[in-house]
This record gives sequence, C-alpha cells and structure tokens, in this order.
Amino acid sequence: MSPCIVVSDSSVLIDLERGCLFEAAFALPFDFCVPDLLYRLELEPYGGNELVARGLQVLELDGDGVAQAARYRQTERAISLSDAFALALHAAQAAHYSRAMRVCVHLPSAKK
Repeated sequence: MSPCIVVSDSSVLIDLERGCLFEAAFALPFDFCVPDLLYRLELEPYGGNELVARGLQVLELDGDGVAQAARYRQTERAISLSDAFALALHAAQAAHYSRAMRVCVHLPSAKK
C-alpha cells in the first residue's frame, strides 16, 4: 500500500483536471483518497466513477473516525462536514502509517 494523499476538497481534483495533470498525478507513487462523504456529495454526481477508475480510493471512517470528525466540527465550526471528515481520515491514515513504520523498524533482522 502506497502512502495516501488525502484529498480534502473537490476543487483539488478540479484543478488537476483543468491543468491537464490527472495522468501525471495518478502516475505518482501515491494513492489519492477521499472520505466517502466527500465522494458521495461532491464527486459521485459529477463523474466520480471516472476518478475511481483512474485509481482514486473512496475510504470510509470507522466509528472513532466519525467521532473525531464531529469533534473537529465542534472545535472549528467554520469548516465543512467534508473538511472534518477529510481531517479525520488524514489522522487515521497518519496513525496507520506510523504503526506500520514502527512494525518495520522493530522486525528482527535475518541471521546470516
């Protein structure tokens, strides 16, 4: 699994399209992902299936992630619900990669 770049706003993808950068962006050694809420509200009705076909991942938050998104909204009322879900997804992804790196670092080395 490649590191995931969390797309927090559909305008990021719109700008990639307008700049003719889709092919280059999706060729990078990263996965692009969006929270399912953002996908359903902002991307799916406007050809989101094409983005998924190019490799965009639509990820769901678990219960803890949804609770974290709600806390973000309570703390910063100016952010949208999609923003809050993206922040929570980023936090979950960062925690996942942090745990994965700790596991890799602590693996015993092979004996010669």
